[in-house]
Amino acid sequence: MSTPGNLDTESELSFERSLYVGGQITAILYGIQLVLYLLSNILLLNSSRKGRDANFYVIYGTVLLILWTIALACNALFGQYAWIDHRDVDGPAAYIEENISAAYNTLGTTAGVIMNFLSDGLLIYRCYILWSSWKVIIFPIFLYFGVLAMSILLIYESAQPGANFFVGHAVDFGVPYISLTISLNIIVTGLICGRLLYLRNEVNKILGPTHAKMYTSIIAILVESAALFTILGIVYVVVYARKSQTSIALVQVWGDFCAISPQLIILRIAMGRGWTKDTVGKLTTPTITFSTHFDTEKDSSPTSIDAHLSLRYSSEHTV
Repeated sequence: MSTPGNLDTESELSFERSLYVGGQITAILYGIQLVLYLLSNILLLNSSRKGRDANFYVIYGTVLLILWTIALACNALFGQYAWIDHRDVDGPAAYIEENISAAYNTLGTTAGVIMNFLSDGLLIYRCYILWSSWKVIIFPIFLYFGVLAMSILLIYESAQPGANFFVGHAVDFGVPYISLTISLNIIVTGLICGRLLYLRNEVNKILGPTHAKMYTSIIAILVESAALFTILGIVYVVVYARKSQTSIALVQVWGDFCAISPQLIILRIAMGRGWTKDTVGKLTTPTITFSTHFDTEKDSSPTSIDAHLSLRYSSEHTV
């Protein structure tokens, strides 16, 4: 049995607590993700307007769930090994330090990085949908590929024997990777929020506040822009750059929102409340309707015509 002198240091205990707390929060959020995933797929697959977009979102959500399951399983296995199977006189911290670059941990890290890459990709695509212009997303795309390059270097460095994602040389790659990711999220989130606020004013003028609320409410803006994901990322990069032991908990929660934020967007689309190409076009482009009327009382011949021109804005949308 371990003696008090052999127990982990206060710093090591802080890291372990963060790892444990982050794992518990992740388990809760994973359950929420399962519910969101099932609800989205039920709505998408039973939609009368089911098409390629619906199939894409089903596949996209499935890939995210698989990746999260892999990351969650790897973290759970790591915890089991550290705190149960390999407890010895050196304490769990020694096992964690020696095995944090183990193959299953590298697999979990890779799954999390791919989740983030997919999440950023969807955000850029959603930004393009709202702006209907490739020019707006040129710079975010450059950042996107910069993130990809840094993520490859980070995974490689973290997989080296004795490497640690949170200390040493891995941090030298991790900080630029996280910084680029968060910068990308801030820019894209800002573009989406700005566009939605503009569209909110336009739809208010056209359809009134009741219809505008469905697409441009505060909740809609927060979900469509993945604002919570971005805020968590900002907090995490500050803590991670300071090499704080609590960063392990934050990175788990931030990583969870790499899946939750896109799934919330997909759920809104499945419910018919999300922005699509059709929605943007129909809510911002007027439809011209002509109607004619023959006044037979004044003239029996079709030479007297009253023409009426109306501008109609449609609030219909498609999945």
